[in-house]
Amino acid sequence: MSDEKKADKAEKKAGGGGNKLMLIVIVLLILLLVAVGGLAAYMFTSMGKPQAGAQTEQVKEKPKKKHEGPPIFEKLDTFVVNLAGNDGSLLQVDMQAELGDEEAKKKFTDYAPKIRSAVILLLSSKTAAEVSTADGKVKLKAQVKQIINEAMDAGEDPVVDSVLFTSFIIQKQ
Repeated sequence: MSDEKKADKAEKKAGGGGNKLMLIVIVLLILLLVAVGGLAAYMFTSMGKPQAGAQTEQVKEKPKKKHEGPPIFEKLDTFVVNLAGNDGSLLQVDMQAELGDEEAKKKFTDYAPKIRSAVILLLSSKTAAEVSTADGKVKLKAQVKQIINEAMDAGEDPVVDSVLFTSFIIQKQ
């Protein structure tokens, strides 16, 4: 029996050592989670605040000038183009561009030939089926706006706020 008692004591000691190791691992994991949580809380609360002694160069965004008063519109000349496809359809469209300010109007006027060329290429690439629906016209307005701003090399600050169709006629042959 003495051999059995010794074996039981040895098992208890081995099992007890494993429990201590498990307890140490759990305590270390809890400490690690608390440290990570504290660091995350610190980072989250100090986000956006300049740190003392640190040289921070912040690029201030230029506030966009808001035009006061009635909107500024600039009429484009009438466009008459052959639509894509084999049905011989023609599109005649009058449109106006809504601009942000007088400076934008001057830039729009300066780029008029380049704008006209880009819009003609866009319109003539469309089929009658594409532009005959209301959804097609809305998509076309967005594309014309984008093309005009690209033609003026507007970049991040678009010159044209919106495009309005004042006449839209599709003639099928």
